[in-house]
Amino acid sequence: MDLSPKRWVNRRIQGVSTPGDVKSKQDSSYILMYHYFKTAVITLSTALSILISTVAKAITFQFDWTGQIAGFRVTGLFSYDETQSYTDGIVRTNDLDFLNVSFFDPQGNLLRTYTDNHLDAGVNFNFDAQTKQILQSGTYFDADGINIGDGSRSDGLTFRSKPPQSSTPHVHVDDWMDEFGFPLGFSSHEDVAFPTRTTQELIDTGRVGETYVDELTSVQ
Repeated sequence: MDLSPKRWVNRRIQGVSTPGDVKSKQDSSYILMYHYFKTAVITLSTALSILISTVAKAITFQFDWTGQIAGFRVTGLFSYDETQSYTDGIVRTNDLDFLNVSFFDPQGNLLRTYTDNHLDAGVNFNFDAQTKQILQSGTYFDADGINIGDGSRSDGLTFRSKPPQSSTPHVHVDDWMDEFGFPLGFSSHEDVAFPTRTTQELIDTGRVGETYVDELTSVQ
């Protein structure tokens, strides 16, 4: 494999891609992530240093999540050095070279971007480099959970996972100070996504916000 600095190398991961999807050298690789993060784009580039005898490889992922009720989106990029060895193959928050996270409203308008989010207090991000999965089934502060955006969960926008001890594991978006004034999508959250429940099942709980019930019911 040619790993010269001038060549981009794309790697197709087994998942939603089909053999007919192969395109140019700028083609992307996609990974299905249930109702959580929908896709990830992997681009591998190389950088050579005359001071180091090995080749440093920085691998960058793009993620994209859409809420199940209101349609809020969370997107971002993160990168790490894949030549390093990580305990149990899990890349943790402190292992990242960068993590940039953006929040969009249901109409697609950018609400806020958190640059170098991995450096912010309270942020928790864990990525399985072997399975190419962002871990998000555990409590937001645990080793298999996620807590990005406003890591302090106090005055900004947060995407976080719900503890499985109290209910079916799920993820949600919260606007803690109601800064943007959107109606609640589910319970006390602006939006949610349950990997094991259909939208109709969520409607049947009676906890979906009134603003979204009629629209969601009409498309079921």
